[in-house]
Amino acid sequence: MHDPVRMDAYRTAIDENKDNFLGKVVLDVGCGTGVLSIMAARAGARKVYAVETNAARYARKLVGAHGLEDVVTVLECCVEEADLPEKVDIIVSDFMGHFLLQESMIDNVILARDKFLKSTGAIYPSHCKMFLAAASSSRHGESRVEAHHESLEEFDEVKDYMFNECEIDLTCLSDVYKDEARELALHSSCSVHLEANELLGPPVAVKEIDLLTATHDDVKGVSQSFCIDLDPSMDKEKRRNFDLWVGWFAVQFNGSPDNPSLVQVECDTGPYNDETHWSHEGFIVHPPIDLTGASKVQGQIEMTRKKANWRLYDVKISHRACSGEKSGEEVSKTYYLK
Repeated sequence: MHDPVRMDAYRTAIDENKDNFLGKVVLDVGCGTGVLSIMAARAGARKVYAVETNAARYARKLVGAHGLEDVVTVLECCVEEADLPEKVDIIVSDFMGHFLLQESMIDNVILARDKFLKSTGAIYPSHCKMFLAAASSSRHGESRVEAHHESLEEFDEVKDYMFNECEIDLTCLSDVYKDEARELALHSSCSVHLEANELLGPPVAVKEIDLLTATHDDVKGVSQSFCIDLDPSMDKEKRRNFDLWVGWFAVQFNGSPDNPSLVQVECDTGPYNDETHWSHEGFIVHPPIDLTGASKVQGQIEMTRKKANWRLYDVKISHRACSGEKSGEEVSKTYYLK
């Protein structure tokens, strides 16, 4: 809740479109502590069904503290198990994870839509976009690499101590530790707060989702080619130090064709705006790439669910620097989206 950007977006989208909520039936998917349910009830909803598993008891307590028990019914179950006595006019949900898709809560919204939403119904938010950008951010890239080197040094210190003081030789674990440390430091995404002046060029949209029509297959991942035009005015040092891919998302509260929002609101988590709890998702490029002489970076992003846990993702980014008709060597790396 301690995220003014997020809370202001939901509050404004609901409060400024009270006519869409007045007398309507609302479903809050994954209601958490029930804040969005309370907003919908205050906007004039006739009935709000708040579905939640882990925090349902807190939602009931908060709803009761605001005297809204007659309007808001908290259902302690997952959305797959929910049984509502009527169809709903609006679905509200704070389903977004890091880089939008992490945790895959968007699937719950689609399931709820297909099961409970009227054909004329609306979803808040209704549309999503995922963005990818190239950046030069030594404070993130170098710090991650330094932390990796420090972890290797710490292991060597532990290994020496165990051998000298305990007569236990950890040498046989060295390669395993180094591989896992590298995987964690350089092949896992990291939360970063990027500044706009660290971008090497404008971001590109790599995924757009209309929640009124999207299928489960549509939100399983991302497969998109891209071309980033490099800023010709960037300084030489930045151009020589491309060390970070960064991803973020934006959502729009547009209502639906039958019940459009009179005031359309956007929650954009990008570096041009105030920071959010989602941060930006950083993917370290190591070693850094020198883009001197290049005018653009062309590539492909593939984001796929892990077989062992469908709520987790692998992100593969392949790219090459280009200048006119000339293309550099392709670089490809797969990251674990933490």
